[in-house]
Amino acid sequence: MSHAHRGLLHHLIISVTNVTRSAPFYGAMFRHLGYELGGHSHGGAYEYEDWRRMDHDTPHEISIVTADPSLASLPHKRGAVGHHHHLAFCALDRVDVERFRAEVLLPLAAAGECIIEDAPCDCPEHGEGYYATFFSDPDGLKYEFVFNPNHQKRDA
Repeated sequence: MSHAHRGLLHHLIISVTNVTRSAPFYGAMFRHLGYELGGHSHGGAYEYEDWRRMDHDTPHEISIVTADPSLASLPHKRGAVGHHHHLAFCALDRVDVERFRAEVLLPLAAAGECIIEDAPCDCPEHGEGYYATFFSDPDGLKYEFVFNPNHQKRDA
């Protein structure tokens, strides 16, 4: 029995104010990152989108769901208990980070569907060669797309 996938992320569910409103942001980001829409429901009592990657011989799913209506008016507070600070996705290289900004973030920002917090830049405080862009979804949930060559050095 292989333990190669033990401990890896299986799925993550992100609550948003409104799935229909957030769908353009998440759809553009996830498609660019190689995810496929596995299922969705818009306009019903339970709105969701399930985005999946099955190319690494293990399920990996990130879903967005509409928040509980009684809690939907509470704003996201980065750093509060139960709220994620930010979620980072791996890039192939520095060019991949630049391409993500040009092909995904700039069109989303122009449409008012995301905020680019930091254009691609070096982040030496996180290690030599660390290169990332930071951005937020329509609810202010923060994300990062990062190339970190330090993992490759450590693995070598």
